[in-house]
Amino acid sequence: MCGIIGYVGCEPQSNQVLLDGLKALEYRGYDSAGMAIVVNRDVRVIKTRGKVANLEKKIEDLHLPSSVLGIAHTRWATHGIPNQSNAHPHQHGMVTLVHNGIIENYGELKELLTKQGYVFESETDTEIAAAYLDYVYKKSFDKKQALQEANKAFRGSFAFGIIFADEQDTLYAMRRNSPLIVAVGEHERYIASDVPAILKYTKDYILLDQDEIAVLKKDEVKIYTLDLVERDYEVKTATMDASAIAKDGYEHFMLKEIHEEPRVVKDTMHAYVQDDIDQLVASLPDLRKYQQIHIVSCGSAMYAGMIAKSLIEQAARIRVDVEIASEYRYKHPIYDVPTLVLIVSQSGETADSLAALLLAKSQGVDTMAIVNVIGSSIAREAKYVAYTHAGVEIAVATTKAYCTQVALLSLMALNLAYVHGHVDKKQANAIIQEVQQLPEMLEHMIEDVQYVQAAKIISRHNNVFFLGRGLDYALCMEASLKLKEISYIHSEAYAAGELKHGTISLIEKGTPVIAICTEESLYEKTISNIKEVKARGANVILVVREDFNVGDDYYDYKISVPKVNRLIQGIVSVVPLQLLSYQVANLRGCEIDQPRNLAKSVTVE
Repeated sequence: MCGIIGYVGCEPQSNQVLLDGLKALEYRGYDSAGMAIVVNRDVRVIKTRGKVANLEKKIEDLHLPSSVLGIAHTRWATHGIPNQSNAHPHQHGMVTLVHNGIIENYGELKELLTKQGYVFESETDTEIAAAYLDYVYKKSFDKKQALQEANKAFRGSFAFGIIFADEQDTLYAMRRNSPLIVAVGEHERYIASDVPAILKYTKDYILLDQDEIAVLKKDEVKIYTLDLVERDYEVKTATMDASAIAKDGYEHFMLKEIHEEPRVVKDTMHAYVQDDIDQLVASLPDLRKYQQIHIVSCGSAMYAGMIAKSLIEQAARIRVDVEIASEYRYKHPIYDVPTLVLIVSQSGETADSLAALLLAKSQGVDTMAIVNVIGSSIAREAKYVAYTHAGVEIAVATTKAYCTQVALLSLMALNLAYVHGHVDKKQANAIIQEVQQLPEMLEHMIEDVQYVQAAKIISRHNNVFFLGRGLDYALCMEASLKLKEISYIHSEAYAAGELKHGTISLIEKGTPVIAICTEESLYEKTISNIKEVKARGANVILVVREDFNVGDDYYDYKISVPKVNRLIQGIVSVVPLQLLSYQVANLRGCEIDQPRNLAKSVTVE
């Protein structure tokens, strides 16, 4: 959520650099935008509600010249409604800054500052941060010392880009628990909340660690620890390029990313195994000592974890609990047997998931991260890391990244089943050979348009229900989330066996019910539940394995999926459900890639 871009250089090109950066970060979700640049020794702030295009027009209308120093921001509202006053940057005295994160003790700081004569115009915690930094700076007029003092005073999370009015060739940055990088050009330096923001200008970047301060001039970068000791740093090179954030002719990024699933799933699997179980075992951490696994995550990553729970418990006979990250550290988790806490996060920066990981570490519990971003906060904090290879995902509603998470978790399940002796080498290698066919199956499912008619029906309703059992119930949770995220239809997923315990009262004539039926051992029971809703007038869309012989009196529309090994059934089956959600949202005229109120990376708790 929120986006930061900052520029300092020898050429007055701030406006173009900052606008390009904000446009590259639009996928993160936001509701207002703004920038601050130095013009004739004055720090000018320009802000608008709404899209970056509104900010761009305002800058053109003002005929605002470019500068050699500037910061810019896209805001996703936390403190205060989305409006121009609450938009970033915020400015007090000598300090102008942009901020990702939340200052949790802003109330007590505001009270202190009000007594010192500061007057506030917005409802934001960020304006408090700007005023407090100005307050401490004016004590000594030592910028690094002021940043150090402010860092120690602020509770919560922050990534700051800062301009001091009395030093107009220097950009400052500081972070805690919110991502921020420094990027290096030939005679310019940048800060950004994510790599895509700087790809048009450079691929070279530096990762800031927790509570570090960066001082950037056009030809140098200095990074200091919180003790103000300068440290050495490594300049990394991004592997992605600008084409990764282009639609390539697709109407939406979401559709493009669904079409990329065969490739990214193949890339993820081939990073760990190509033809032999011993290769898979060697490529993953040795987890055989753990008697229980806590999978801790949020949103779609949590539903990927639910699929993993079903697979690992059945195949490897290891107890797995799936926990909502935002609840995990407040429930006093029990570690009475050797436990692995497995954090699943696309960005590697998810605030609640990172907090859960740090809790487990503080208890001496081993942690493992499944993330998509090399060097992300969660990756750096975890004992073990396994990377997915989804590439950059622009659409807020995840599709390809989710599929790579499920693919990697499925390989983990196979690995655990093998090392614990529940499958032998011959069986494991046979499964691996079937897994190699998965990209081809995904291509077939993407080209199949069985979902189109069902989408027309669903698009006319405001309430939809998903039903499934076992692995299919976990899949229902993800499919329901996808539909509500981008189409704004109220959607609920239920374990099919719970129907008679209250849920069936919501079924009336014409109610769309999407039933998923791929679990062979639960087939008859699921079909019985489908018959119950059909008898009460539901309009049933049945997603069913192609080898199940289901009479056409059980459904109104049918979507067939191929029979594959249970370890990869969830990946194959989710594709038509993703496309169904996409088509429904498109028919309803929704903003598919950037749904209202949602952010791509949730970096505040």
